[in-house]
Amino acid sequence: MMLDTIALTLDRRQFDVLAPGRFSPSAQGLLSSPYYPLGGRGNFACYQNPTKSDLDAGRYLPRLTLTKRPVRGGFSIALRIEFSAPKLVLGNNFDELRSRDFERVLDALHRALRTMGVRTTVDTLRAARVSAIHYSKNMAFTDYTTCSMVMRELALIDLSQRLDLSHTDYRNEGHAVRYHTSSFEVTFYDKLKDLEKARISEKRAIERDYSLQRDMFEEQRLLPKQLEVLRMEVRLGNRRKIINVLKQVGADVEPTFAALFDISIAKQVLMEFWANVRRQLPLFDLGKMRRPEELFAALAAATSGKKRPGALLQQLGCLMLVGSVGMRGAAAIVGRHCSRRSWQRYKRQLSDLQLADSGHFSALKRVDEALREFRPLCMANFQTPATSSSMAVRARRSNTVRTSRGN
Repeated sequence: MMLDTIALTLDRRQFDVLAPGRFSPSAQGLLSSPYYPLGGRGNFACYQNPTKSDLDAGRYLPRLTLTKRPVRGGFSIALRIEFSAPKLVLGNNFDELRSRDFERVLDALHRALRTMGVRTTVDTLRAARVSAIHYSKNMAFTDYTTCSMVMRELALIDLSQRLDLSHTDYRNEGHAVRYHTSSFEVTFYDKLKDLEKARISEKRAIERDYSLQRDMFEEQRLLPKQLEVLRMEVRLGNRRKIINVLKQVGADVEPTFAALFDISIAKQVLMEFWANVRRQLPLFDLGKMRRPEELFAALAAATSGKKRPGALLQQLGCLMLVGSVGMRGAAAIVGRHCSRRSWQRYKRQLSDLQLADSGHFSALKRVDEALREFRPLCMANFQTPATSSSMAVRARRSNTVRTSRGN
């Protein structure tokens, strides 16, 4: 199942706090008299997060936020439960869960909350409303395709207008790219490089809670030398965005925990956002890989000879420019000499052309294939016997820790 982080929200009738002192500040003053004064924003929050010692010992726990805010006729109290589903049951998010693992995740979450002093029911969690969700896919390359190749090609593609992005962020020397707005993010990053950054400082990594899986690749020399792991995440940050995206992909479900823990929805969501990249692949690939005379002939054939030579030369120039500096670079260059509207018109005309694929190698095509196949990834697929034995020992230790915590 290609789902990582998920946030559930319960209202006051759906849970009991049995250990208010475990929150910071204590939830006692939020739940009973004398009450905490509400802040300037009219609300008050208490938090309970896994500690570094918990994570170092292999104990993964959700992040809890207990919030009190004024509503008409009184106050509302809600509990936000945020956690990584694979880390909760597997101790890492390299291995991917499947739809059939839902009951396992549900049981682990219920036990973790009980450990944290929060009482609720399994059925309540099953039907809990989802307030944020991260769908993800780990893609392993063993054909000498590298994550840096993918990042370089992504850097040449302009997604800002199509996805209505407010910012594009290239991090960690080009090993991560993040397209984000206030309501969602699309992130690509080199999983193994991110782990290396986390060893230096978790603040430099894309992910949180890396100490739980920090030693996961310490036998990396025993893995295939050409192994590269690219991770794609679509992070939907609020309920409104989740509902809108579900409509876009044709998923007619209520956004509950049980409904969204579904491999088909995960694939549809990731493919929906990846489709915006794929639409630019033919232009980028053709402009980069074909000779000018081949491109001119392809353009003439695509228009059935109805385009005048001047128009064909204009399109040829645009394709060659895109192939050289990418969509973003071409937009910047052309923008110095014409309006933004003119460039959008040129790009739209090129996008409407039905040109045959060049057939040349493109790192982005490997991502296309991995998402289309959508096979769950497992570390065991790449382990030698020595690596498997070592990983099995650590897994048993981690399971022992989680079992003893549940007891």
